Amino acid sequence: MKSMFRAVAVISLMILSISLMGQTLSAPEAVASADRPASNSLRGKHCIEITAGLLSEMSATQEVSVGNVTAKSEADGFLGSIGYTYWVENDWGITFSAGVSDVDATVSASGSVTFTQSATVVPVLFGVKYQPSELIDSDVVRPYASVSAGPYFGSSSTVRTGVTTIVENRSEAAIGSRLAVGVDLRLSRLFKLGVAGGYHLVADFPNRIGSLKNCSSPEISMSLGIVFGKGKK
Repeated sequence: MKSMFRAVAVISLMILSISLMGQTLSAPEAVASADRPASNSLRGKHCIEITAGLLSEMSATQEVSVGNVTAKSEADGFLGSIGYTYWVENDWGITFSAGVSDVDATVSASGSVTFTQSATVVPVLFGVKYQPSELIDSDVVRPYASVSAGPYFGSSSTVRTGVTTIVENRSEAAIGSRLAVGVDLRLSRLFKLGVAGGYHLVADFPNRIGSLKNCSSPEISMSLGIVFGKGKK
């Protein structure tokens, strides 16, 4: 819960900062749009963006047979992704993204055996992004909601050291979805900055990935995108 409160507070501060920047930038953009009403429209344009963020409260649990020890750890997983958006209309578009998240968990058992585990999750998602026209401020500050779904591929490496050392690698896949809300700020006709908060809702992996059985988690992220294309009137 504390991580969620922190995430909400950070998102609120980021949205406030972006809104203030947007108010500063919206005046010249409005003048330009008076001469060319469709100049800021995103209809028919493309965007490639890089996103970085955190997945918080991702739970990792591993049962260790030596001494009947059960250890549980919680960690924030770094999330990085690259995404693509094509705006079908000025207020909504279709999206694709591929990312990677690393979550490391080390579990030690009393005795002669130690387990060291690492897990990586790769979401590949397709979805839609909607930016309500009535909330768009001169096409500079653009609040949005998005939903996407697709496979989450997990891979892990487990090293058990004791009398002998055993290394085990595993790969699994699960279906999941991402729900998010955020704000995009058009820095110029070419660049945009975004901040978002969301939630990844993912089914359980058939088998554990490292110490992970499920990678559902809240997310907070920032993105930088390049907008290109002639667009459509």
